[in-house]
Amino acid sequence: MQGVEEIEVCPFSSREEYELMLDYFYKADDPFLRGMGVDRLKLPERDKWLDALLVDHEKPDRERDRFYLVWIFRGQRVGHSSINKIVLGDEAFIHLHLWNSQLRRGGLGTEFVRRSASFYFERFNLKKLVCEPWAENPAPNRVLEKLGFALVRRYRTIPGVIAFEQDVNRYELRRPDQALQPTAPPPHTFHLNFG
Repeated sequence: MQGVEEIEVCPFSSREEYELMLDYFYKADDPFLRGMGVDRLKLPERDKWLDALLVDHEKPDRERDRFYLVWIFRGQRVGHSSINKIVLGDEAFIHLHLWNSQLRRGGLGTEFVRRSASFYFERFNLKKLVCEPWAENPAPNRVLEKLGFALVRRYRTIPGVIAFEQDVNRYELRRPDQALQPTAPPPHTFHLNFG
């Protein structure tokens, strides 16, 4: 895939990044929101949501409601991932959003999610990531399958506070065995990590 070397995944570090994430939801048209399972009428008041996000941002990892990563391509912020329902050392629910529609369908989303998953496994010492996209939204379902998330079941629920009742596909990704017990590189060798 072209452009992989131009991808970065970093924790949110500024108010501006949270505002960009909120813009993604508040500036989206209704068909787009509906396509990802979101009910515009359930979006909280913007200022209250931003204030809650900024308070949560200051908490230590073990107390956070949600953790956000910004996706950067060619120096531009183009999307985000987050986890919630975080149980340190066990599992969390991952969410994925590519803000820039021109970058969709080119494989970048898959690479962003792969890097985000690796980050979450390490930072939160997770054994499993869970994702429950709307069953009728093909893009995230394809990305998750490409990355080896296992489809566990399909069921009807309201998957989040801003979502409408819908059928979701529950996917799970177990932490790769080799990542569970990292080993030091042999002496006098260089360990290069290309992502």
